[in-house]
Amino acid sequence: MTTRPYLKMIQHSVTTSGITFEEVTPNFVYRASDGLKSFVMVDAEIGLNSSASTIIAMSKSLTYDVLHKGDVAAVEHTYLAHPDAKFNHSDPYELAERSFYKFNKQVVVKQDNGAQGNHVYKINEIADLHEKLDLLFSLQLNGAIGPYYEAEIEYRIVTFNHQARVFLGKKRVHSWKHNLINGALAIEVNDHAKRVALAELASRASKALGLDFCSVDILETNQGLMVIEVNHKVMLDEYCKQNPSEVPALSDLYREVILQRLDQL
Repeated sequence: MTTRPYLKMIQHSVTTSGITFEEVTPNFVYRASDGLKSFVMVDAEIGLNSSASTIIAMSKSLTYDVLHKGDVAAVEHTYLAHPDAKFNHSDPYELAERSFYKFNKQVVVKQDNGAQGNHVYKINEIADLHEKLDLLFSLQLNGAIGPYYEAEIEYRIVTFNHQARVFLGKKRVHSWKHNLINGALAIEVNDHAKRVALAELASRASKALGLDFCSVDILETNQGLMVIEVNHKVMLDEYCKQNPSEVPALSDLYREVILQRLDQL
């Protein structure tokens, strides 16, 4: 059994259903089994989503492309390929400058496949734009650029079979970013009308991407609710730390997810 609290919660969720976990790589890879069927679980990734949908969700720009094509409101992200990329036929600096002026010199540059707020920069100077691109490319990373929207709260909606099951608000405190791991506060989303609107948008996003179990991050902008990214792996460890009373409901959700995964085998 893992020593990581979040993974322990996931594994404990199905103990009464006779599901066991065999350690493969300590605190990272486990084989879940009901005695007849089994699957390998990597970190908190249960494996319900297809590989194609997972690859798309890992890219901020591909996620936007799919959502935009599906008429789902989303924050624009333009792909900035590393200059040495084999199939790159565009100048990422030129593309970035175009977006910079298109969005009134208020943009966000980030690692295209990043997570937890790493390598995410708010930029309002052209020199800083070039500096941050140089940094990303020096780390052999691809980038993405999009408009900056002023938003005090970002919402994270967990969907299972395209139905909203968890509603989380992330209120920024010390930074313009909304990452709980970097100090933002988890807040309840109690307004019924807001929950209905968030649930509808998250459901449409998960359907467009073909993700059976995911979390959808949504900003409330001056243009309305917009998806900013979709996470194929549902990680709510910081949420659990700040909201221990929500752990039983989340545990019940994971039980459903794991049982469905086994039923698919």
